[in-house]
Amino acid sequence: MSLFAVCLVVISAFLHAGWNLLSKNNKSSGKAFFLSSSAAASLLLTPYVLWYLNDTDYASLSLSFWWVLVISGVAQVIYLISLSFAYKYGDIGVIYPIARALPVLMVGVGTALLGYHLSLMVWVGFGFITIGCLLVPLLSLKQFHISDYANVGVLWALVAAVGTTGYSILDKEALVILAHELETVTGEVQSAIFYLALQFWVIFAVISVYLIASRQWGEFSAAWQIRKPSAMAGAMMATTYGLVLYAMTMTDNVSYVVALRQTSIVFGLILGVVFLKERFALTRCAGTGLIFIGLVMTVI
Repeated sequence: MSLFAVCLVVISAFLHAGWNLLSKNNKSSGKAFFLSSSAAASLLLTPYVLWYLNDTDYASLSLSFWWVLVISGVAQVIYLISLSFAYKYGDIGVIYPIARALPVLMVGVGTALLGYHLSLMVWVGFGFITIGCLLVPLLSLKQFHISDYANVGVLWALVAAVGTTGYSILDKEALVILAHELETVTGEVQSAIFYLALQFWVIFAVISVYLIASRQWGEFSAAWQIRKPSAMAGAMMATTYGLVLYAMTMTDNVSYVVALRQTSIVFGLILGVVFLKERFALTRCAGTGLIFIGLVMTVI
């Protein structure tokens, strides 16, 4: 990865930890929060979408692109809703590292199956990250028992990790399709922002359809009531993932971008302790340190 791409992802990681802090402080349901925040991000990016569509031959995009977009949006919703459920049962300093670090290994395996090469050092780095994930939930090494991980919060964090793995791989493929089919019309930055906007609209649509189908009408009212903090979170989400998508266009293997994004774990732990007054423990610090070492080995 280029130094510029690395800087983009690190900035993105800090913003990602920030909107997770807002999500943790949210008193409404996760569905209402992400419905409102995705709506805000969608509306914010709509003018750009209109300009892009007017300036490009979007009709030339293949059906495969739209399918990848929709499935990726569903995976995003799985991640967001699962993460909100996980936060209701655990500290951000516990849930956040698990949900964010495990996709590194999962995406690594996925990209390897797709034919991308990963060096031995990268796999060792993935191993450090995995061990770090096992340490982060512990307040003491004496607590290390399999049963400590058999709780609802960790289960939802695992589901969130699966969602992250899905949309990370799919988004890279969508950007490749865009670059191939519209390469003579638009640049990488413009395509990344366009895809970002479409994805937020899909997220908003999927959540809305789910709420309507399950007759959870109160969630729409709750989403409107928290529109101001959700709008701030939506803007941060859009900026965060926009930077990641741009970095993806400069990197052949998406697993490197996903790995570097996990610097947000360090930011998440610090924010949880400072602003939410969550308990600090040496095991959490050690786990986060192993994750960081693994990330350095992966990027190098």
